Amino acid sequence: PGCPAMLLSSPSAAAPRAALSLESPLQRVRSLHSAGRAVLRASARQLSTDARSRSGHGWTRRNQECTICALVVGHRKLVRCMAQLVPGEFELPPKLAAMATALAGLPNDRMRYQQLMALAGKLPAMPDSLKTPGNKVPGCLSTVHVHAELGSDGKVTFQGDSDAMISKGLVALLVLCLSGCTPAEIAAVKPEFIKASGITASLTPGRNNGFYNMFKLMNEKVAAFQSHSSASSSEAPKEPAGLQIYNTLTRNKETFNTLEPGIVKMYACGVTVYDLCHLGHARVMVFFDIVARYLRHLGYKVVFVRNVTDIDDKIIKRSAEAGEEAEALARRMELEMQQDAASLGCRPPDFEPRVSESIEEITAMVDTLVSKEFAYAGSTDETGGQDVYFRVRRFKNYGQLSRCSLDGNEAGARVEVGSIKEAPEDFVLWKSAKPQEPSWASPWGPGRPGWHIECSAMAKKYLGDTIDIHGGGPDLIFPHHENELAQSEAANGKPYVKTWMHCAAVRSTGDEKMSKSLGNFVTIRDVLKKYDGEAIRFYLLSAQYRRPMLYSEEGLVEANERLLKLYSCLRNTEPPSPDAEPVAPEACEQHQRFLAAMSNDFDTVSSINALSDLSKELLKLQQREDDEVRQELERLARHLRAMGSVLGILQRNPEEVCRGRGASDDAQFADRVEKLIRDRAEARTAKDFARADAIRDEIASLGVVLEDGGKGTSWRVASLAS
Repeated sequence: PGCPAMLLSSPSAAAPRAALSLESPLQRVRSLHSAGRAVLRASARQLSTDARSRSGHGWTRRNQECTICALVVGHRKLVRCMAQLVPGEFELPPKLAAMATALAGLPNDRMRYQQLMALAGKLPAMPDSLKTPGNKVPGCLSTVHVHAELGSDGKVTFQGDSDAMISKGLVALLVLCLSGCTPAEIAAVKPEFIKASGITASLTPGRNNGFYNMFKLMNEKVAAFQSHSSASSSEAPKEPAGLQIYNTLTRNKETFNTLEPGIVKMYACGVTVYDLCHLGHARVMVFFDIVARYLRHLGYKVVFVRNVTDIDDKIIKRSAEAGEEAEALARRMELEMQQDAASLGCRPPDFEPRVSESIEEITAMVDTLVSKEFAYAGSTDETGGQDVYFRVRRFKNYGQLSRCSLDGNEAGARVEVGSIKEAPEDFVLWKSAKPQEPSWASPWGPGRPGWHIECSAMAKKYLGDTIDIHGGGPDLIFPHHENELAQSEAANGKPYVKTWMHCAAVRSTGDEKMSKSLGNFVTIRDVLKKYDGEAIRFYLLSAQYRRPMLYSEEGLVEANERLLKLYSCLRNTEPPSPDAEPVAPEACEQHQRFLAAMSNDFDTVSSINALSDLSKELLKLQQREDDEVRQELERLARHLRAMGSVLGILQRNPEEVCRGRGASDDAQFADRVEKLIRDRAEARTAKDFARADAIRDEIASLGVVLEDGGKGTSWRVASLAS
């Protein structure tokens, strides 16, 4: 009832169909108006009273041609309402245009409500397995879920549901009318059509906002299909011998294949924000930034999630010692962490969820584990709360990641337990509230999440049940990632991670792992006082990521010097314009070596060697002056910059980097250096080598390095100061 297309299929619809052949849109409208009255009279016994009181019209606009695609019925004021809702203005596909216009033509809000409820009755049931946090529409007064699938024919099929009838009608309006459309057609729809159809006046602000949020979520899902299509239709990934990644789970290098063609879903465990980050954190942040950059360089669409642990025993303890609220401490340290990451040239992840803002998803996963008997609640404490534990031995594959036996190991050893457990290896999923600690409501009373469950819940929320890459430091393999794997696969009934990656630690001078808990760490902030962030990044890339790094000042000095030499060979070359065509790696032997190294489990050591070899070629060309050499210099410089962009380096102005802060902070600094260089040249011409050496020493005392070549002497700073 109420669907104009139904009337067109009736036996009495010959006149309406004939009206479609009229050339003038206005003639069609008037003809259909008259035909509609005849159809209603002839079909009175077949249509319900509700249907007879409904009417609608609609059309689609293609190349300025207007074609009537639905029947206009009812009284003449519907002709006037056609000017209020022009589907072409809102880019509506035919089904949605017909239904929206029918709603606009109804005389009152009561009938619009009835129409929405009738639509809700036509909505197919949505399986509970699809009612996931990732499909849940935010900002609704009711609980609304929407799911999308892209068929082999390129058309999108939606499923949806709501626990409130009116909201369910709105879900049905979009789900039924947009299913069968292409991603491009859906993306073109302007949601303001809902106002023109008269729905806004009949809904509360809360539901109306929910409609826009639902439409936004549907478009986000469609946008993912479009990105997927774009990635699939682009050139094949630039993998010289296929991307190989070492998988901690199998202890082997494996050819990387994604779960969905062209899309990489990657999750990296973030920082517990109770203190400043140290170089160990920096290495993990920089490495997974490199992984994301290279995968995108290969043409993949990467969805990168890195969480922020803002609920933890250490945060609570540190905030109590400082007389500060735990939330205030966490927010302050989170900003410091983000500032440190930016100083190292790390791009922000696509999503950076906080544990405190994911409680709903966490409690839902714990509840699922309890219902599947993979978890159980302990005894009730004095506050009325309960701890909830994971039954480790019920999960048959426990230990597959860490290769450890349960004999002699307790999976829950890191976290305190407040109640008697069934087995010592069981680990806590939910902790009952303690006095003066932050807590949240749950089915087990007030409390807060355990350490391991947070990542499982957030990974599922943003990436789904199974993800392509999960990473972190090696200290997380056991117990954190082992427990995370067990609880995720137990809850979801699917494999959790395809490829596990772990970046080794930075070790302190005493060959201990750099750790906040051990108090032997060097903060990023401390190192930034001496060295430029890009130099620190270069230093962290100078060792194979699965091998521990021994922190040393000498290593930082060497990395600083090598980076400056790379920048030096780019001097007097033009940076590529934003719209320049990307360089072809096949035209540069060092570029091919670079890509081969990166595709060999992100071998940054060999990649940097390829950069260095190319820089030597550039330095030789800089000593020559003919036009042919100049073209070759510019060509190779573009390759070097392209290679550097994958590693997140060599993207600044080379002259500014090589001249250092002195050139900009002191206008006379460069003039002074240039004068000393001229004096030295004069001394050398006069064969006064003692004076020339003395001048060189004076220049060195200014923190400047001279580079003598066939085209004269140039200078650069000796160190990239922060």
